[in-house]
Amino acid sequence: MRLALVAVAAAVALPLALSACASAPLAFEPLDGTISGTCHTDMVKGAVGLAAAQPTLERIRVDSDSTALTTGEGQQGVTEGGSSVNVQISDNNAITAITCSGTQVASS
Repeated sequence: MRLALVAVAAAVALPLALSACASAPLAFEPLDGTISGTCHTDMVKGAVGLAAAQPTLERIRVDSDSTALTTGEGQQGVTEGGSSVNVQISDNNAITAITCSGTQVASS
């Protein structure tokens, strides 16, 4: 009887303990509270070389103050201006350059 009680208590406690360890979803909020809509790449050039995962791309869009994000290879852009940020991605899914719509800020 005692063993059954311990097993039931463990069955209830384990899911609760594991749910407490679950991470909260990432919030993609701009640092200053607003997205200006004018792209600038100075705050996102550190992302060059990272894997182009969806959360990383969304963080680039928000931190660059852009309203849109495009991906592609070989597109030339500027480091500031326009409303869209472009992320160039290599064949192995690494970010190789980040530019604004409209000269490359960083490339690997």
